[in-house]
Amino acid sequence: MVRTMTWFAARGLSILACALAAGLPATLGAQSTPYDSTVVSVSGDGPSTFVLITGIVGSVPGFRRLASQLQPSSRVIIIDPYRIHIDSSDVTFTALARTVDAVLDHYGVDSARVVGHAHGAGVALRLAVNSPRRVSALYFLDAGVLADNRTKLLSSSLKLAPLIARLPGGRGFVRGRLVKGLRQNAGRQDWLDSTTLRAYTEPFLSQLSRVVAMAGRLSHAREPDSTLTLVERLAVPVTLLLGAAPHPTAPDSGQVAALAPLGSRLRIERLEGVGHFPHEEATATVAAFLLAPLQTAALRGQTRFVYKPSLTP
Repeated sequence: MVRTMTWFAARGLSILACALAAGLPATLGAQSTPYDSTVVSVSGDGPSTFVLITGIVGSVPGFRRLASQLQPSSRVIIIDPYRIHIDSSDVTFTALARTVDAVLDHYGVDSARVVGHAHGAGVALRLAVNSPRRVSALYFLDAGVLADNRTKLLSSSLKLAPLIARLPGGRGFVRGRLVKGLRQNAGRQDWLDSTTLRAYTEPFLSQLSRVVAMAGRLSHAREPDSTLTLVERLAVPVTLLLGAAPHPTAPDSGQVAALAPLGSRLRIERLEGVGHFPHEEATATVAAFLLAPLQTAALRGQTRFVYKPSLTP
């Protein structure tokens, strides 16, 4: 049992979205806007829009650091499709992407720069392919091309978690395994303060039955399109920001190589000393990559505005 939970913490962290998705229930329609702030967050103002799609770990709070560096000059929309779909029968990437598309339609978003962390990149890819008007560029954080949302191995491990949590000291044991998994997958540790650790672990511990139920559905989820078909239909540039520090949940070479047909539209950056959470471990660096194209465009616009050709014969 201990061995199974250790595997879950170290290897299963990349699928923990189902746990975090089960944290605070989504109460869509309960407030003046149709989306609860625990599943959709909108901040900032500006001519451009960044859409940050959560994946496995962290939910909306996991993108707060990055959003704070983007929102002074841009609107930032954070979407947690896993939490929205916590009780849904369809939990494919494609279904989650349709939900993201509906959120963006509500906010009138077109041509956004879309960022996906881990499994959120799988959602972002389907959004760009099936709703191309919404996306002008894609950024994958420690992710490549994911074929499906299935979590068969994790599902079998999760079945033990509710039992363990009910044993004396069991809740503390499960939390400790989760914290260990976070640390094993992070290249840098300073961002893992007590507040962040609570945000990443407490939702999982408080909703174990829903976590297990969703993990079961994820294990049977099958995508309608192959990754080859998706990449062939992809029309926007893609930037991979990968953690270079060794960590169990790093994307494998096949997931990265699947994007090779993009040619010059593919950019791969490996961030030294960073693990599975580039947006948390190297926030300023990630923000610089995201903002660079906008700043370059602004400088070009200023140059065109300032330059006046001589009218003297």
